[in-house]
Amino acid sequence: MSVPGNPVIIIQARMGSSRFPGKTMHPLSGLPLIGWLIEGARKFSHASGIAVAVPDLPEDDVLDTYVQSLGVPCVRGPVDDVLARYHLAAAALKADPVVRLCADSPLVAVGFMDLMIESHVETGADLTNGSRYPLGTVGEVISFRALDAMYREATAPYCREHVTPYIHEHPGRFKINTLMPPVWMQRDFRLTVDTAADIEMMERLFNELEKEGLTPNFTNAMALLDVKPGIAKINAAVQQRDWRAKSPAFDKR
Repeated sequence: MSVPGNPVIIIQARMGSSRFPGKTMHPLSGLPLIGWLIEGARKFSHASGIAVAVPDLPEDDVLDTYVQSLGVPCVRGPVDDVLARYHLAAAALKADPVVRLCADSPLVAVGFMDLMIESHVETGADLTNGSRYPLGTVGEVISFRALDAMYREATAPYCREHVTPYIHEHPGRFKINTLMPPVWMQRDFRLTVDTAADIEMMERLFNELEKEGLTPNFTNAMALLDVKPGIAKINAAVQQRDWRAKSPAFDKR
């Protein structure tokens, strides 16, 4: 089954990170972090292509080389303007909608993301996201019309860095479509990598999956964490950075 348009997965990736430099290429069970995400992205039913949006810094050349060795195009752009990188990549690949994923999250929920793409197209949404899912497992689906509007109009640095805040700050202008995942997905697990505790948790999770003879993917990880909840406790205390703390549109009381 296919959906109308040209849904393209665009993965934002970089080698620089204030809390965990080089994390995107950190090895897990024989593959770099981004390698696992690309493997997951290739299993989407409703995506016509994959690209990676990388900063135009020399330190990111290693990432560019690795991604292209997998047969995936790499689009280079401003290091701090992730929104501009997405716009460059989407325009180059004629993507509409854009399926946004982050390279520091290797366990993407493929089936649910396919449902999000379907719903996005059926509802004519500007932005489709999810709710109550494990952090790092679900991305966003964005129409090119909305991406282009944000690229031209959003000026706040946090809007350029986090891509979609401008849509959330103008809900009357954009159509936001939010999907609730099935009950078995509604967990508080932190399945993204931003700190040393996150990579410790992820390494333990991947090692345990290997011991059980299970392929490291979202479904198997969820099943394992349900029977071995101690693994998820390794990074449960890590605080996620939230762009809403910088936005005047959100009440911080």
